[in-house]
Formats: sequence, structure tokens, C-alpha cells
Amino acid sequence: MKVIVITNQVPPKIKDLIEINDEDYVIVVDGAFDSVLKQKIKIDLVVGDFDSVKNVRKLKKYKLHQLEKEKDETDTKVAIDLAYSMSQHVILIGGIQGNRIEHFLANLTIFKQYNNLLIIDNNSKIYLLSKGKHLIEKNNYISFFGYNEAIISLENFKYPLKQYQLNNFDPLCISNEVNNIYGEVHIYSGQVIVIETKK
Repeated sequence: MKVIVITNQVPPKIKDLIEINDEDYVIVVDGAFDSVLKQKIKIDLVVGDFDSVKNVRKLKKYKLHQLEKEKDETDTKVAIDLAYSMSQHVILIGGIQGNRIEHFLANLTIFKQYNNLLIIDNNSKIYLLSKGKHLIEKNNYISFFGYNEAIISLENFKYPLKQYQLNNFDPLCISNEVNNIYGEVHIYSGQVIVIETKK
């Protein structure tokens, strides 16, 4: 079973991004509830303080995990914690674009606790890579950021690297491209956030 957490900004066509099976569990975060309702996606749990929900009356039909308005963690982080208590296969949909850039940055900090989290929307896919050799398919722009610091090499990329120390605020590895079918990423130490963005 995979647990799918959907948060704002919600992609316009979730069903084009991911297959949601009957056995999968779907958690919707606060204001994302309205958009998910419109897309007619099943909802197993709604998490939040519900200050951003417009269809408040319809909330009564669903299982709720209500939060205080003042808290130390974001609604999305609470939802992710709940998701990982059910399964180790968790996908966060949304949470990348929108007016609240600070929430996107907060979502990136979740990788500290959950290394295998996958974040996706209609334009991007974000995930964490640890020490070892990894293959990345061609087609998208590929950006790498140290998390917080890593030593990496890139082979079969338009802009190759050899044992480069990549820090979290280093812009060197933005918008790279795979030359052949696969690009090879060698991580000698540390971890790297990978952002694949559609061309």
C-alpha cells in the first residue's frame, strides 16, 4: 500500500500524474480539500486546522484529523508523519508551487526525517539520493543541490562533474541534461536533492 498526501498547490490533473488504486490511502491537507473534491479523487482522511477550506459542510462526510491553528509544525508535515505511520511508501503531491514559498522550503526539510519521500506535481519530481551510484533517465532538466553537503560526480550529462563538493546553496548544478539514455550520478559522501523538471 502506498499513502498519497495531497497538499496545496494541487496539480490540475492528479490522475495524469499517478495511479491511485483502491488499496492506496489518500490524505488531503487542509485547503487542498476543495481542489481534490473537484477532481473526484477518493479521500480517506483530511488533515488540518481547516482555516483554508471553502466546502466546510462537505468535510463532515470524511474522516478528519483536526489540528490547532497555532502549532509548531505545518499541516503538511503532520500529514506526512501520519502517512509514514501507515506505510514506508509515501508520495507527496503538490507543495511545490504557489504563493507560499516558505511552505515549499519547509517541505524540503522533511527529507531529513524521511529519505525516501517523493514529491511531485505537474512540472516537477523531487527526491533525495544518498551515497552510491544512481541512474537518471533522459528527457527532463535535472538540478542537484547538496543536502546539506555532498561530493558528487556526473557522467553522461551535458555538464559533467568529477568529485565536486556540492553545497545546499550552490547553483552550479541547476538545469543539467542527460546526454544518452541514462545519466550516472556518483555520490561519494552526503546526500543530494534532485529536482527533475519538464522541458
